[in-house]
Amino acid sequence: MRLIGPGLARRDVAQTSTITRLGSAIRLQRVNHWYRSGRSTVEALHEIDLEIPAAGYVALTGSSGAGKSTLLSLIGGLERPQSGELRVGEHQLRQLQGDALAAYRRATIGFVFQHFGLLDLLTARENVELAASLSTSTRRRERANQLLDEVGLRDRADHRPGELSGGERQRVAIARALVNDPSVILADEPTGNLDAASGARVLDLLERLHAERSCTLLVVTHNETIAKRATRRYRLDAGRLIA
Repeated sequence: MRLIGPGLARRDVAQTSTITRLGSAIRLQRVNHWYRSGRSTVEALHEIDLEIPAAGYVALTGSSGAGKSTLLSLIGGLERPQSGELRVGEHQLRQLQGDALAAYRRATIGFVFQHFGLLDLLTARENVELAASLSTSTRRRERANQLLDEVGLRDRADHRPGELSGGERQRVAIARALVNDPSVILADEPTGNLDAASGARVLDLLERLHAERSCTLLVVTHNETIAKRATRRYRLDAGRLIA
């Protein structure tokens, strides 16, 4: 079985989906993570035990510096925990390296960031296309058009981020996150840069897509009102998880 990633053969979204849908539950057992700050060692996460069922909707709250973004980075394969077990579906993340880890991120995870992460010189369509793992430019463009239509931006596909509102930019980011049909969506403060009305629309969109696609949705937020919309809520306090 060949995976998608730098230097590896690409596969169509439908084929990749067959692999990633085998199991999308997230499980952390006694996960610890720390980093160096000058001469000191800072404990970012301590003995984290967490299980999120396939197609679950979970909110994670906590103050700044509590470890929320670190936890998302570990689940998303951007960092690796120093100890403990972290499994997403069939993937044991501490065992993945290089191309295999890149393949995991591309095929399994969709990221939505507070600051959108769009490339200013590209149009909305091109930003979505850039993340696609489809085999031809025609198929990548078709996929981008389909998703922009799905998030209500068909008429804004040829606009650059600077020509879009904050809510529209976040919807482009959501379309980009979905382009490879991920089984897990990680949303880090997805409404943090938006006004209340735009934030509510973005959250409504995420929840609709979560329900329609049966993907696992993990939302990090400071907003307790947003957190209450999730099926399950957790809080991080100084790197420790509180149910």
